[in-house]
Amino acid sequence: MKVNSVNNVSFQRKPMAHEMKIYTGALNEGLKLLDKQIDVIIHNSSAPSVRSENVGIGSLFSRTTLNKLIPFLKSHSISGIQQEPNGIRKIGDFSPYSPESSAKNIFVIPLEKLASDAYHNLLSKETFHNIVRNNPNANNVDYNYVSSAFDIALKEAYGNFKKGNFLKKDFAKFKSLKGELYEKYAIFRILDGKYKKEWSEWNGIDKNLFAPSTEVERELAVKRVAELKEEYKDEINFYLFKQMLIEKENAEVNKLTADMGIKIIGDSPVATPAADEWINQNLFLEGKALGCPPDFFSPEGQRWGFRYFKPEKIFNKDGSLGEAGIILKKKYEDYFASFPGGLRIDHVIGLIDPFIYTTSEKMTAKNSGRIYSQAGGKYEKHGMEFADILTKIVIPAAEKFGIDKSKIICEDLGEVTKPTAMVMKELNLSGIAVTQYDYRGATTPQKDLIMLGSHDNSSYLEFVEDLFKGHQAHRLEKKSKLLAEDTSPKGSTQGFINNYAHQIRTDKSKFIGASFAELFTSPAKKVQIFFTDLFGIPKTYNRPGTTVGNWSLRIGENFERDYYKAVSEGKAPNFAQAIATAIRQRGLDKGREHLMYKLDTSAKILAEK
Repeated sequence: MKVNSVNNVSFQRKPMAHEMKIYTGALNEGLKLLDKQIDVIIHNSSAPSVRSENVGIGSLFSRTTLNKLIPFLKSHSISGIQQEPNGIRKIGDFSPYSPESSAKNIFVIPLEKLASDAYHNLLSKETFHNIVRNNPNANNVDYNYVSSAFDIALKEAYGNFKKGNFLKKDFAKFKSLKGELYEKYAIFRILDGKYKKEWSEWNGIDKNLFAPSTEVERELAVKRVAELKEEYKDEINFYLFKQMLIEKENAEVNKLTADMGIKIIGDSPVATPAADEWINQNLFLEGKALGCPPDFFSPEGQRWGFRYFKPEKIFNKDGSLGEAGIILKKKYEDYFASFPGGLRIDHVIGLIDPFIYTTSEKMTAKNSGRIYSQAGGKYEKHGMEFADILTKIVIPAAEKFGIDKSKIICEDLGEVTKPTAMVMKELNLSGIAVTQYDYRGATTPQKDLIMLGSHDNSSYLEFVEDLFKGHQAHRLEKKSKLLAEDTSPKGSTQGFINNYAHQIRTDKSKFIGASFAELFTSPAKKVQIFFTDLFGIPKTYNRPGTTVGNWSLRIGENFERDYYKAVSEGKAPNFAQAIATAIRQRGLDKGREHLMYKLDTSAKILAEK
């Protein structure tokens, strides 16, 4: 078969415009042939900023994201961005996986937009430029600086908002829809700032303000709430103003990104936010918390401290939703309303077969267990009863917003119990395979998502460096052998595979290239790549067990240059090469010489130094 030529190709690190058109078209065609999609994980804080708009933290709502990052991702056939949990962060603890409340993270508000005509310059350009100029770190988040800067900027914007008519109707509508709950969140933050300790240690009526246990407490609580609303009226309205801005930007950006061919995917943490526990404390099991039992990775178990709803408060005896069930329903509906690309559910085991321990016990294994699978226990479940939270709350919430359950990503890493495995299978839900944990691409089911690593892993470059140091020789040899077997062209001889395995085992760039190719040769339809691995950044984003330096790593302003440099050095995914490898591995290249030529040519352009 004659292959038509691809004219005017120049080999260089970054493709020219006409080369990029060929490249993107070939990737799209290859992915369609393989029935694959590519998503990336980029937390808001990690998003890049151009120098003139770098306020110290990134945002997927920013102009840099919309004007530069998303077009870049789209040119590489990436169709989704999974962000971090969007709850507001605790004061002094900036982990997105342990939020203060279900109100939204204010750091996503794009300050550069507030200082523009689009927002009637609610923020002065002078204040905005001062924040940019004084930003102490262009490449990492300094949360102390960011917290102070956003407080200054948003207070100024709020002050100007109060003086005029702009957004007044939007604010009134927001208050009518969400004011009641968000006022409670605002009061929690006010009291949290006052006491500076856990809410369980607060004084008098404040501790049980929205959960009084007697008629006298109820009367005192009503009076105290009225006093707080009057005393802190402006602070509460300021809190709601910020949340309104986030809702407005979220809706706008969802529309813009969808028009650009990329959807934002949410992330639901296993933790119940502190403010939600405080407001609804009568609905939780007393003296119990959610965690993980002792296992190979954690001999003493994991004591997360997250409270768990009383099962009888989730579902009534007739199967209808109880008070806690209604709260969960609203929670998931809010997620799916915000994230048209779907939702990752952190520790889905906690929704199916949760491990509950007694907080007063020093040993996690004592007076603990799987609350629903304990034979003869008060809350014992059978069969598909384990799926009730998913089938009666989560999936209906997705369907309400036109999102298929295939868009729900279930983080099922760890000890997958029999009830969890059964529910996942019966509902055909997507699990996660992490190859850094020695999951094998060839055995990953079609419905699952496959990835090199996530926010809880070292970057893949760090992983490979450690693997090649010599103290894991057996693991390196085994993994190289499997990579060679799983990424070699269909019909390859054993001699070819053995030689390829040797190259992978002795050449880091070939090992990395084969690792990315494995994502595409696997049966899994969904490929996900963490931002450090996409851009070849040899740094860890989050180290479990410590709070020092976590959640602060950012993508650089010159991310395009950094990507093409990393690809040419064999440190980042060469998508054309990986997709071409997968097509040949499946034997789908026959009769598709023109596609293969375009992919091979594009792969060479990216690899050229």
